[in-house]
Amino acid sequence: MTNTTQIRAYIESQGLKLGHVARVLGISSSALHQKLNDESDFKVSEADRLSAMLGLTMEQRDACFFGPGTRMYQRKGAA
Repeated sequence: MTNTTQIRAYIESQGLKLGHVARVLGISSSALHQKLNDESDFKVSEADRLSAMLGLTMEQRDACFFGPGTRMYQRKGAA
């Protein structure tokens, strides 16, 4: 699973509103809520865009989206 707890913490630490984040990602607020509630996956392009918006290092990005236990990591490892 995506580490949505950490992603939410990064968003909050930047003082960003979820509606703004959704607009920057080019998705609806509802779609963002689904992603943050592990009901759907972030696309790689969305993960990259969100990471850039939050100023995450590669290590922080990978821990949130691609680390062990995340769905993207499991798909990548299975390929």
